Amino acid sequence: MMHRRHWLLGATLAVALAAPALAFTPEKVKQALDAQLSRLVENNTTPGVVALILHEGRPIYRGAAGRRDPAAAGRRDPAAAEPIGDAQLFRLASMTKVVTAAAAMILVDDGKLRLDDPVSKYLPEFANLQVLQADGTRVPAKRPPTVQELLTHQAGFSYNFLKTPGIAEAYAQAGVTDGLAYVDIGSQQARAALAQAPLAYQPGEGWQYSLATDVLGWVIEAASGQTLDAFIAARIAQPLKLANYGFRFAEARRNEVVVPTTPVDGGGLRVPAAGNERLKYPGEDRYAIGDRDRIFSATAYPSGGGGSSGTIGDYARILQMLANGGELDGVRILKPESVALMTRNHTGDRPTLRGPGWGHGFGVGVVTDQAAAKTGLPTGSWGWGGIWGTQFWVDPENKVVGVVMTQTALIGSGPITASVREAFYSAK
Repeated sequence: MMHRRHWLLGATLAVALAAPALAFTPEKVKQALDAQLSRLVENNTTPGVVALILHEGRPIYRGAAGRRDPAAAGRRDPAAAEPIGDAQLFRLASMTKVVTAAAAMILVDDGKLRLDDPVSKYLPEFANLQVLQADGTRVPAKRPPTVQELLTHQAGFSYNFLKTPGIAEAYAQAGVTDGLAYVDIGSQQARAALAQAPLAYQPGEGWQYSLATDVLGWVIEAASGQTLDAFIAARIAQPLKLANYGFRFAEARRNEVVVPTTPVDGGGLRVPAAGNERLKYPGEDRYAIGDRDRIFSATAYPSGGGGSSGTIGDYARILQMLANGGELDGVRILKPESVALMTRNHTGDRPTLRGPGWGHGFGVGVVTDQAAAKTGLPTGSWGWGGIWGTQFWVDPENKVVGVVMTQTALIGSGPITASVREAFYSAK
């Protein structure tokens, strides 16, 4: 049985989008997005989805469909059977990256970090990196990657789940973790493993989505003297009054956390087992290792690239702060010029993960050509997603912030949440 509920804040549905480029009303937005969320659940694409759209900081759509726990039928636990909602906690995975990037830029604003600093200034184990050649041999890196190359994924690192030939085998041999599982691995062990593995290319000479943001998190720790989670709590979460954003939540809050699912080849969804679980890409011989309970672990390191969780509302406040040029509710987190630097394309015409029409900024993809990207997002918009099944976008032209959250791993951050995004831009 499918459950759905919607939240309206004040008279938000009476407020029309002011931007003439969009030219549609909240009533049309509600109709289109209600229908799309329902379709996703009714077609068993995902068991639950929530969406929040802001215009000039005010909600113009807030909706949800489905359950928090897809296996709740017949169980006596009332919390398990409740509808999915915007007060629940979602694993954000790579949507952590833009928050880590913002934390780094706070240190840049403070004068404690420079974008052209070599990583080895803060992490000496990365001073003598090797680069894997096409013939399988290794040569010394010409230089260590810089902080800016970490921010833009041009440092030479990779991810296990990308299965880059040669690099995947080297990562497995070194014991490199993607920051989504293996809760017994701490920061020091994770750093040492990655530092002994080869780079995929010379720093600055390519682009590959990667563990660079985890390395950036360790740089932030060295430069600030705090753990990454403590620094983000002190400089972002607490000033923005985010009670439900962080890297670790108490076991007592388990019933607030959305239960994840992952597709099964041949159709259907399943709930991953506890512990290190293979989350497979449908139809591919490729997978990521994720631990659904890493959110509760007291030993897992705070992964700058994928370790945070939170509610849709708290995460939207971070985005709105960035959309406002670094300020929210009278509290300034970043300089406007720092946000502008974060949210512009730094990768030229190099191919990036989202394909044609997209470049990459600091922790975000940037639309460089709307037609080539085949999206309703105007050129200059920016956003990203998370492997557990979430996505956000910021549209400066129309002053829109959008967030869509599921917990359907691997495909949720792409076709599922993107369908909601595009339904919004088609609601005319």
